[in-house]
Amino acid sequence: MTYVKHLAVTALALVTVIVLALGEEWPQAIAQTKEAPRFPSGIRGLTEGQDKAPPTGNWLLDARTDEERFRRLQIYSGGTDQQMWQIGYRYEQVYRAIVDENWELGTHHWGKLRDVFNVALMKRPNRTPNAEALFLNSTWKALDDALKSGNSASARQTFLTERESCMACHVAEGMTFLNNTPIFRDTARFPGP
Repeated sequence: MTYVKHLAVTALALVTVIVLALGEEWPQAIAQTKEAPRFPSGIRGLTEGQDKAPPTGNWLLDARTDEERFRRLQIYSGGTDQQMWQIGYRYEQVYRAIVDENWELGTHHWGKLRDVFNVALMKRPNRTPNAEALFLNSTWKALDDALKSGNSASARQTFLTERESCMACHVAEGMTFLNNTPIFRDTARFPGP
């Protein structure tokens, strides 16, 4: 089961448990609050950077200065977590495309994966040396070529080499725990003879 499917099933199960536990009172329990709008306490400086009180849905336009707007955009954009989530999705799609011998789809996702990876590195430039040395400037092109050739044996072997490059980068970046996940267990080999 992919991470997204697992997350959706977990969320649905949680909602079901809440509805069953609250019985007839569940609509009142989740009704919109009557309290005045306020910023979350988990992000410092939002109130100080605000031009209007209380805050509105114009969270960016209501900021006092452009500097505060850019700060809010940077907070919103986050680190590399969203890009790595997308990279994981595209990585799995490339694997499935190889299994299905859908070379155009594999090539599409492989190219997008590189683009998203570069956005992640823009946000975390300290990770660029390892990412380029272990992946983008070394082995990435090999799988791109294998996908474009439509050679199943070559694509499968090259994908497994790419998998090792991903895992080596995680080790180099001190994030070895990422390698002990379903995405790498499920793509350790290809089905069939």
